Amino acid sequence: MNPRPPPFGGTSDEDAIPLSSPVAEPAASDVSEAASRVRVLVIEDDEDLRDTVCRFLSAADITTFGLPSSEGLVEQLANHPVDIVVCDVNLPFESGFSILARLRHTTPVGVIMLTARGLEEDRLLALSLGADCYLTKPANLRELEFVIRNLHRRLGTVIDPAGDVDPKAVWTFDAARWALTAPNGRRTPLTSAESRLLGCLIARAGQTVSREDLLAALGRPNLPTYSRNLDVTVSRLRRRIETLCDAKLPVNAARGTGYAFNGQGEVIG
Repeated sequence: MNPRPPPFGGTSDEDAIPLSSPVAEPAASDVSEAASRVRVLVIEDDEDLRDTVCRFLSAADITTFGLPSSEGLVEQLANHPVDIVVCDVNLPFESGFSILARLRHTTPVGVIMLTARGLEEDRLLALSLGADCYLTKPANLRELEFVIRNLHRRLGTVIDPAGDVDPKAVWTFDAARWALTAPNGRRTPLTSAESRLLGCLIARAGQTVSREDLLAALGRPNLPTYSRNLDVTVSRLRRRIETLCDAKLPVNAARGTGYAFNGQGEVIG
């Protein structure tokens, strides 16, 4: 367990919220708020510090959950998927570095390390394991909020296993005519590249398809330039479908891994 540091720093009193501040506790109803809200899990064994961070973020309109250690982490993420995990290093049962490595191999979430360990080798280790940011205590909670929001914007859409997907909302891909029909019946013509991309994704609906496999389907080598072009193709397709079909295409990004068609789809033609 870490010796408890001051929970936050800063150069002015307005940056800090005392433990007695009457900020509402995160409520269970937060989970049902709009999907656009950032969802954060704070893993911190110091109960007072964890409570303070959670209350501050909740007051900033960020849906926040807290755990004292990695115990129950898998169940927590399954029941309440999050976009970002804020994790201490010196934790009981399993270190924050181990949690970071595990998260990086199993989920697309962003990870911010928040710890009293300020040695360069600790910071470099965390970054080498895939941490998106490394903050040292005492931390300014407003800075933490801004780091969370900036990271959330960079991450974009993540796969949410508990997302609001209507099982009756079927997308129909016409492979022969290069067209996609949304659940509302609106039809959109596709380019050759878009057809091959969607065909690959819908054929493996619900699974993450690697960038390498998607580029292979497009007949392109797995090189950084083509990987960026893949992101552009997906982004343009999403916007066009939303504009022409008045529906959100359920193609979601698994950060650094690939994409998934996270809905119901059928292939005809």
